[in-house]
Amino acid sequence: LLPDETLSGLINQDALTTADGKIVRAYNLAYPSMSLMKDLMILELALDYDPDLIVWPVTLQSFPDKIQAETPLVANNPDRVMALIDLFDLPLEIETSAFVQPAFWDRTLIGRRRAILDALQLQFYGLMWAATGIDQTYPSDYTPAQRDFAADEDTFMGWEPGTLSADELAVGILDAGALLAPNTPILVVNEPILISQGENSDIRYNFFYPRWAYDQYRELLAERADIAGWNYFDLWDSVPEDAVPKDAFTNSAVHLTPAGVQTYYDALKPALQAFLSP
Repeated sequence: LLPDETLSGLINQDALTTADGKIVRAYNLAYPSMSLMKDLMILELALDYDPDLIVWPVTLQSFPDKIQAETPLVANNPDRVMALIDLFDLPLEIETSAFVQPAFWDRTLIGRRRAILDALQLQFYGLMWAATGIDQTYPSDYTPAQRDFAADEDTFMGWEPGTLSADELAVGILDAGALLAPNTPILVVNEPILISQGENSDIRYNFFYPRWAYDQYRELLAERADIAGWNYFDLWDSVPEDAVPKDAFTNSAVHLTPAGVQTYYDALKPALQAFLSP
């Protein structure tokens, strides 16, 4: 997606206004990979900029306890992660081995020469990005998201049908986000997913999710949102494949095409406007 085709780009183009006439500006704080702990780390720093609203899109792939440290942002910041876990008494156990623990040599200038080189190269690339407005590759072709599945593909990350437990999902991180930002409204959005119509799609919605796991997750999330009083919006099926002239999804079950993002934004807009009303 080009910057103006993303969700934040569409919000900015729409020129929404607040009740007192201020124009809404949206900022995209996305970081590759899915992890609620990674999101919480970003939220902690984003609050320094005094935002008026946090839109927090989530999906089941972000919730399992066992994947929270798989993203480099978490794995390389054990002190920040453990501080957040302790601060909010999160029932989340991350093995020490999941963190990157640099040795003394790795912390020296010589040991960090590759990281220093990467940082210098990024500064150089920044000049080109600023000049062209292009900071990534936009492929004209890609492998479409999987639509057909085997008849025995009914497990989710090692869980057998019916065994998904709320105790092994990091739902408490969303509660921590609300405590971290007590004066800033947070809109939790269960984001759209690909709902396949291919072979054995009665078993799996898509590559990520068997139907039993995703349905159970939605029940758990809705129940927790009701108990905790979250501002919660479930848009999981708001972008059906036949909702746009061409495919709504690109190379994965959660990556949308420009037309898919527009459909997503159209579904989300009423919730955003509710926060802008007097």
